Parts: sequence; C-alpha cells; structure tokens
Amino acid sequence: MTVSIIVAVYNAEQYLPRCMESLLGQTYKDIEVIAVDDCSTDGSLHLLQQYAAADMRLKVLQMEQNSGAPAARNRAMMMSCGELMSTVDADDCISLDAIEKAVRIFEANPTVDIVTYDLIRVNAATGKETPHVVNPAIPRRMSGKEACYWTLHWDIPGLDVVRASLEKRFMAETQYGQYGDETTTHLVFYHAREVVLGEGKYYYYQNPGSYTNSISIKRFEMLECRQSLRRQLIALGAEQRFIRRLDVKRWHELMRACKLYRQHGRQFTQEERKDIWKRMKATYGSFRFSDLPLNLALAPFRAMMPTFRLFYIEQVMKQFVNWLIR
Repeated sequence: MTVSIIVAVYNAEQYLPRCMESLLGQTYKDIEVIAVDDCSTDGSLHLLQQYAAADMRLKVLQMEQNSGAPAARNRAMMMSCGELMSTVDADDCISLDAIEKAVRIFEANPTVDIVTYDLIRVNAATGKETPHVVNPAIPRRMSGKEACYWTLHWDIPGLDVVRASLEKRFMAETQYGQYGDETTTHLVFYHAREVVLGEGKYYYYQNPGSYTNSISIKRFEMLECRQSLRRQLIALGAEQRFIRRLDVKRWHELMRACKLYRQHGRQFTQEERKDIWKRMKATYGSFRFSDLPLNLALAPFRAMMPTFRLFYIEQVMKQFVNWLIR
C-alpha cells in the first residue's frame, strides 16, 4: 500500500526540517510526500527543493497565488497516487513508526477506512508534551458515524490516515479559509465504514504565531464553517444528537468570537468590524432556544436574548462585573 502524505507549506522554513525528516524517515518506505508551497516569502520553497533533490519520494508543487492551506491540500490530493492518505501540518511531525502502525491495521482490517493518530500537543516555547487523553468510554474501534459524533467536540483527534478513495470524495471548503478542512474531516468520518484509534504519534506544535493564535478577521470564518457543517449533516439525515452536539460547540465558539472581538476590536478596521459583527449576528440568529441545553441557554451573563445586540451587551456586562470583582 502506497501512502500519500500531504503537507501544505507557507512560511514554515524554521519548522520544515523537523517535519520533513519525520516523514522521509518513516520506517514504512512505500510513501510519497507531496508538499505544496503556498507562495511562501521565506526560504521554504528552496528548502523543500533541497529535500526533494535528495529523496525522490518528495514531490514539490507551487501554488500560483497564496490561496490558503485547504486549497493547497486539495491540489496535492488530486495529484496523489497512494491507496492511503494522510495530512501533516508543516510545523508538526509524526513518530517514525506512525505510518507503519497505521498500515498494519489497514492490511488486517479491510473494512477500516480511518486510523487516527495518537495526538501529542507540544508547547513550542517550552517543549512540554501533553498527550490527548481519550475518554475510556469511547471504544477503540467504532463505526464512522459514531466516530464523527465524537469528533464534533474533538474527543477523538481528527488527524489520521484514511483510505484515499474516501478522502478524495470530500474536497476542503476553501471559502472558509483555514477552517475549511474541519468540515471535510467530520464528513469523511461520517461516511467511513469503521474507524480505529491508532497508536502512531502525531506531535501537534502550539506556536504563538500560528494561524489559530493570530488576531485576524479570518479567525471568524470558523462561525460560517460550522453552519455549513450543520446544514450538511441535516441534509445527510444525521441523528438529532449530532446536531445538538454541534450546536453546543457552535455556541461556545460564538462566545469566544465575542470575547476576541471585545478584546481586540480596535486592531480591526471599521469595515472589518462591520464584517465581524455581521458574521456573529448571523450565527446568533441561527440558534433557537430549543437548540441548546437549559444550562447554556439560561446561563448567567450568557443567556439567549431577543437580539444579538442584547446578547453582546450581556457579554460586556460580564466582563465589567469580573473587573469589579478583581
């Protein structure tokens, strides 16, 4: 089984050696690594070309214009030839035996479509490693739909090795920026026959300057991405428990978006603030009181209100009360 490993690269020069060496050094040798440079302005492309010159299993592609990681991964996916596929971020790495462990499971279990990695979060500043602890109540092997349910709150990681025939059915939604991959991940799990929680390590580096930690209007694209997933799950006839679980996550993400806007609103232009407000208002308007558990819908300073403006004022009041208490 050939395994295609896809890496989207943008200004990752300082991290690439760690990533490339973990991929090209895999104990399982039947791999192709497809790295797509998304118009980096540092030395990423040159470094990739050096690795490619030394190892023919690495293919380097270039985007014509900066398009974001989902678009770069989509292009690599269309070029891939492997029966299995995995995606690794350019600032992350995997254990040297990770692919071999996954392949063994696929070879022994023809109905398994996804083998997840064992996720390890790494503080890039300190090097401290924190394993992702999976609830013991979650089985190590389950149906794809059940696995999708658990991924909605990331109780199990969405980082995996997957059969390419399944992965290629779902291209990332590029209109939602970096978050487009997340919708795809949930849908791939939903359509999988069986999922196994694997043992190959994935080291997820938490860098202060990463996309998810930056102060950018693009952070608010998550709100629309989640609404898209909700619509698609409903269209697929997903059980109501899926929708309710997703709505709880969307509610928490809306509150985080409001907090980000309150704390950093001055860093955005007037047009950006209007756009952010519109996105948050639209997300708030997509909720009904019955969508949420009562402990969330009626929570002090977080309760549902007749309008989004009143809800946001409620959030500001909470911030003021916290300041008074201090």
